[in-house]
Amino acid sequence: MGISAGGKSGALKSEINVTPLVDVVLVLLIIFLVTMPIKMRFITLEVPKKIDDVEKVIVAKQIVVTVEADSTVVINDGSKDISINRAELADTLRPIVAGKVGERVVFVDFKDGVVYGDAVSIMDTIKSVNAEKVALKIRDEAKPAP
Repeated sequence: MGISAGGKSGALKSEINVTPLVDVVLVLLIIFLVTMPIKMRFITLEVPKKIDDVEKVIVAKQIVVTVEADSTVVINDGSKDISINRAELADTLRPIVAGKVGERVVFVDFKDGVVYGDAVSIMDTIKSVNAEKVALKIRDEAKPAP
């Protein structure tokens, strides 16, 4: 494959033959390039749709759960506010979610001072009462987070 300097003409060469290595690497590269687009097809994303006109948005009966820093929970089902303890959340929310027509989305608003572990526990409780989605309520842009 190249010029051999020194040594006997019939002696063994201690050089690495890189041709098979390059062949194997190229085959693996082609395999990865072919299989990557196939794997990418199975990733599903749910991207929210852009709403051009704010007045077109129909504000349906939304369920909003507000969690205060002292572990009191306020449930707003679109018509009234229900103030309860955190322990009563599942029992109170279950009939409200079951009576919702259409997509059962529950919005959660955590006030400042709520512990992260409590927030996750409350979202798990909301998911356990057959809510299809648990969404975080966004704050007003005029008021930045502290």
